[in-house]
Amino acid sequence: MTTIQPVRLTCPLCGNIFESPVVMSTNSFGKLHSDLYREASGIQPVCYFVHTCPSCGYTGYEGDFEKQEFSFVFRQNVEQNITPEVKGRKIGTNGHFYLAALCAEWRGAPAHVLARIYHMGAWCCRIKDEKEKERFYLGKAAEYFERALASSDAPKENIPIFTYLLGDLYRRLGEAEKAKEWYSKVEQAIKEHGGDPRIGEFARRQLKEASDFFT
Repeated sequence: MTTIQPVRLTCPLCGNIFESPVVMSTNSFGKLHSDLYREASGIQPVCYFVHTCPSCGYTGYEGDFEKQEFSFVFRQNVEQNITPEVKGRKIGTNGHFYLAALCAEWRGAPAHVLARIYHMGAWCCRIKDEKEKERFYLGKAAEYFERALASSDAPKENIPIFTYLLGDLYRRLGEAEKAKEWYSKVEQAIKEHGGDPRIGEFARRQLKEASDFFT
């Protein structure tokens, strides 16, 4: 089962100390969504993967809260664009994937990393049944997966997975022709770059009879 435990974090940007729930253990006993989100039995862990400092708004994974140095430009971006939105408000310390993506982008994260953050944001919104927010995150994830593939930014071994995901993200966004275009590219991507053959099977299944879940 999934276990969540409050952990004390120190914001490396402003020095604020706060508690945030952290995933201590989880499982993969639940349903597999077509965009590769595997549900857990019990509490779903995904929304607990990122943490937000309630004082300045700095957001990232647990490892991003280790002591580190930040550039003047990064500090300025957070202070001007995020801190005013959180200052004086009682915000939750988990699940703010948009803020996590902003912080990662300002720190120079590559497009495929940003795509994965946005995609997890979509998963988090899905399990909360926040459909409009899920669509927003799916759209941002698709945008950044495309950027990654267009710029040769993606690790070669992940190109087939990212290609497949673009198909499924566009299908979920209601863009059927784009979805088919990307699903159809998966087999060639596997031939060129290798990877898990199940991704090719998933693409064929979605082209034949699309589903939101795999059994």
